[in-house]
Amino acid sequence: MNNITQERVARSALADGDGENSMAMVKASLTLFGGDTVVVRCSERCHIHLMSAKKLASDRQTDILSVQNREHAYLSVPYSGTWNVLIDTHSQSLEHSISYVPA
Repeated sequence: MNNITQERVARSALADGDGENSMAMVKASLTLFGGDTVVVRCSERCHIHLMSAKKLASDRQTDILSVQNREHAYLSVPYSGTWNVLIDTHSQSLEHSISYVPA
């Protein structure tokens, strides 16, 4: 069975410190199978990333699939494991949904 855990993490204001340019990030962890498709929908344009939670032993890198400035994304999972979905946005009131379609 696939599991989804989700949290909203506020990031600190950018260098100007006025708070107007602060960013928020939404993170969800999913246990998925190769061939599953992650579906992300947002109320505003944002950056959406799907990252493997486990680094590859051979080259110590993480696989990352990303889309930029989009309100939605359909990301195909290349192999089974735990995957993190990150939504990076300038909005402090982002509405979003994260789901998956089994292979």
